[in-house]
Amino acid sequence: MIEPIDVPAVMLKLDTLAAGLDTLSKELGDAERLRAVAEDAYEDFIDSYVAGLYEASENKRLPGEDVRRSLAHKAMPPELLGQYRTLTRRAERLRRRISDVKTQVDAHRSILSALKTELEASR
Repeated sequence: MIEPIDVPAVMLKLDTLAAGLDTLSKELGDAERLRAVAEDAYEDFIDSYVAGLYEASENKRLPGEDVRRSLAHKAMPPELLGQYRTLTRRAERLRRRISDVKTQVDAHRSILSALKTELEASR
């Protein structure tokens, strides 16, 4: 059965979506702050590891960037790598979810606009 579309129902759904978007945005802010700290530690470890590789190489050519990063990951404490990856993925998931909710908001705004146009035409 198709539910009738009316202005109060659309407005209620928009309010719900807006509240959800607010919550998601705050979660993303928190995740980004945590990720920034983890990213600093991650990048510091990689930089130190590459510097150590260079010193150990006795000025010989270093392996490519991807190999250096893989070697650094292998030597990195699992907690650091895990935290960095977890927080990075969480932020990405939140960004995708926010984008999905924004699409829903746009759809409901379009419905509201169509209802307004229909109401004005019927006057």
